[in-house]
Amino acid sequence: MKNFLDLSEFLDYAWSLMKSGVQDPKSAARNPTFATISKDSYPALRTVVLRFADRETNCLKIHTDLQTDKVNELKENKVAALHFWIPKAMVQIRASVNVEILTGTQVESEWNAVPLRSRVGYGSVPSSGIKIMGPFEYQKTSKQSSFAVLKCEIRVLDLLYLGSKHQRAIYRKSDKWRASWVAP
Repeated sequence: MKNFLDLSEFLDYAWSLMKSGVQDPKSAARNPTFATISKDSYPALRTVVLRFADRETNCLKIHTDLQTDKVNELKENKVAALHFWIPKAMVQIRASVNVEILTGTQVESEWNAVPLRSRVGYGSVPSSGIKIMGPFEYQKTSKQSSFAVLKCEIRVLDLLYLGSKHQRAIYRKSDKWRASWVAP
């Protein structure tokens, strides 16, 4: 069992877990839960695929279809959260983020990197969430105009380690990062 004695060591470990989610398709950090605020002011949760994690820029990225509810919700309220549970590491990571929706020429290089077989995830007819007559009354198309990248700037990281002795720390971004241990 690991014990963290230093706040920066704990943060380093969390970032290594998030980066492994991008690099390793089998990593539990690959598929965090992404939360927005619905048009009815309720939390709206869904599982996403983490595509980018960079500590230098304090940024996480997710690909999505521009027609989804999460994009519409983010247009109304740009705050969101990501929740990671990594069972082997016994670590929970909660990231509170501000989201920028990137489209068009801003994401052309990322679109070009999406494998052809995966591009059908961007451009459903009818669009996501629209009522249909039967379970397969839709078409998946491949439209770059429906491709968006959610660029998530981390504002708060809440880390919880569930080792033999639980440990928790919160890291807040203002002008610079402020970190503190808190009771788990």
